[in-house]
Amino acid sequence: MVDAAGCYVTPGLIDHHAHVYPLMKTGIPSESLCFSAGVTTVVDAGSTGYATYEGYRNFIQSETLVQIRPYLNICATGLATLPHLENLDPDSFDEGRIAEIFAKFPGEFEGLKIRTSKNIVKDFGFRPLDKTLEIAEKIGVPVMVHCTNPPGPLGEVIRRLRPGDVLTHMYQNIGPTLLDDQKKVIPEAYAARKRGVIFEASDARAHFSFEVSEPAIAQDFLPDIIATDITQFSMNQRPTSFNLAMQLSKYTFLGIDFYEALRRCTENPARVMGRLDSIGTLAPGSDADVAILKPIEWENEFGDRPYYDPERQLRKGKLLYKPMMTIKNGKIVYRDMLF
Repeated sequence: MVDAAGCYVTPGLIDHHAHVYPLMKTGIPSESLCFSAGVTTVVDAGSTGYATYEGYRNFIQSETLVQIRPYLNICATGLATLPHLENLDPDSFDEGRIAEIFAKFPGEFEGLKIRTSKNIVKDFGFRPLDKTLEIAEKIGVPVMVHCTNPPGPLGEVIRRLRPGDVLTHMYQNIGPTLLDDQKKVIPEAYAARKRGVIFEASDARAHFSFEVSEPAIAQDFLPDIIATDITQFSMNQRPTSFNLAMQLSKYTFLGIDFYEALRRCTENPARVMGRLDSIGTLAPGSDADVAILKPIEWENEFGDRPYYDPERQLRKGKLLYKPMMTIKNGKIVYRDMLF
């Protein structure tokens, strides 16, 4: 018997963007970090490529209770070579090997992932993105596109995206952003949303800004998905993303209704993943993944950069949603000591 008076009983949270590959330098400890945040399903956003995925697969399949759903990085090695950046020369993309691994493990991937930052694509500009979209179209999968510091106007990234593709780090402010010179959301974003492109807020340490998020939210351009982009560098670190419960707290502070913010951590990602019958819901017959969250009045600083960054901006809030219990497949996997 659990007395959840004064709490919200919700579907297990879905973190649609994190990095949990244990052989990657920045990979997080999935069970301890996810369950303590109310997260029961996590999407690994491109930690591995076709050359490294099979070494990760056993961990996904049998060594963790957290349900992990990966995107496959367009780069052969994924992010395993960090801090050395991935090779995004489009002539190096092995379309045959990529198609082969999708065929070998059908239904295991959410799609392809590419980072379009200027410092990664270098002089290739938009060619790596175009080639990734071409490969994805042939395989029949969506693409998640990291858009921080793009190689040209963000509208040029967005207009290329297809229904079901995901633009992640939507509120970033490095290089061209979601806003025009008058702080208005660019028309390409509205057109993309209308045709079915998914906009994701996944903030990590530097992929979010108040200068973009606050005007965009005021114009009702909200995320379709709220996630974290948590790595070992940002997990449990104030004042940035911390974990998904902190993200939920931050976006309600920014003016999004709690139930709408919660949908963006449960129902919406489950629908994008095509799994709303089993996760992101408390409907009969689903996976019995549950999070219990307690609203706590607590003065807290939300930030868009770490404390050590002189460019950081801070906002002070007075409400947090504290995970009290997490249930995975009907079993208690986390419980606050006082609950």
